[in-house]
Order: sequence, then structure tokens, then C-alpha cells
Amino acid sequence: MKKYLVFLGLFIIILAGCSPNDEQSLEKDPSTVQQEQEQQVEQQEQQEQEGLQEVDTNDATVSEKSQEPTEVEKVEDLTIEVSAFEMGYDPDKITLVVGKEYELVLTNDGKIFHDLTESNLEVEITYMSEMADHSDELSFIDQFFGIQTVYADEGHDKKKDDEMNNIHMNANAGQTVSIKFIPKETGEFEFYCTVPGHKEAGMVGEFIVES
Repeated sequence: MKKYLVFLGLFIIILAGCSPNDEQSLEKDPSTVQQEQEQQVEQQEQQEQEGLQEVDTNDATVSEKSQEPTEVEKVEDLTIEVSAFEMGYDPDKITLVVGKEYELVLTNDGKIFHDLTESNLEVEITYMSEMADHSDELSFIDQFFGIQTVYADEGHDKKKDDEMNNIHMNANAGQTVSIKFIPKETGEFEFYCTVPGHKEAGMVGEFIVES
């Protein structure tokens, strides 16, 4: 009987030690709970940082876009300025596009009369400023060689040039004149000074008209 009671007591003790206590099973080690809480805090902070970085990236992208220069519509410059001098033009090659209206501004930076003439290119003259009359002064070349007074090619007057739809511009020393015109055909066309001896001395240039 005593042995039986002893075995029974041992069995109860063992059974009590093995049976989980509901409250103890729900309880966690304080250090474990603290670690879990710290991990949760770290995860929340990491998520918040990632969110802030994404916002910063978006803001930076928007800022970069806002700083990008806006495209300004480019206005094509259709004014061509040409300097005439002894003995040449600057520039001496001028590129045009057929059908566009240009303003050609000729300044005589030389010391004697010069003109600019192109008699083969068909153009529509839309404007012409006041021009100097052809000079009866000696050209630079003529003065150098002691030749008598010469005149520029006859027949180039404003009315006739308007009718022919060709380019012809006269300018005394220091004078600036201008015309507006529309090229009507493509190709390469020589312009020159009609004062005798000037073309021969190299006072020539070229219009290059493209489509």
C-alpha cells in the first residue's frame, strides 16, 4: 500500500510537472518580448525611411523636370547683312531657301561707290530702300592706273530691276541700303559689282538657293 501511494505520488508530481500552465504558456520571456518590440520598431523605422526616400526621389525628379529649360521656339533670322569694300564682299557666299522672304542689307564699308548685282536669279522684290545713283567717280582700280572717269553698267535702274525681278543695289561710301525679296528658283548664282574693273579685281560672291 505504501508503495502504491509512493508511485501514485510520483505519478502526480510527474503529471503536474508535464502539464502546461495556461497562464505560463501565454507568458514570454521578458528579454524575448523586448527583442521582438525592438525588431518591430526597427522595421517601422526602415519602412518610414524607405517611404521618405521614395518621396525625396519623386521630389527630385519633379525638381529636375522643373529646372529643365523650356524649349523656346526659335525664330529664323532672315536678315542678311553684307559688307562691300575694295574689292570684295563679306560674306561672299550666301545660302537661301526658295520661297522664303529675305531682307538683304548692304553696307558700303569702302571709300568709293559699290553695288551688288545678280541678274540671273529670279526673285520677287517686295521692298527696296532708296538707292544711290551710279557714281561717276573713278573706281579704285581706275584711280590706281590713272584711267579716266568710268560709269557703272548702264541699264541697272530701280524700275528696270523691279520689272526684271533681279537683285541690284547701289551704295555710296558709308551708306547702307536694303531690299526684301523672295527667291523663286534653286541653284547657284553669282553676284558682283558692276563698276568696271571691280568684278575683274575679285569683287564677286555667290547666292546658293536650296529647296
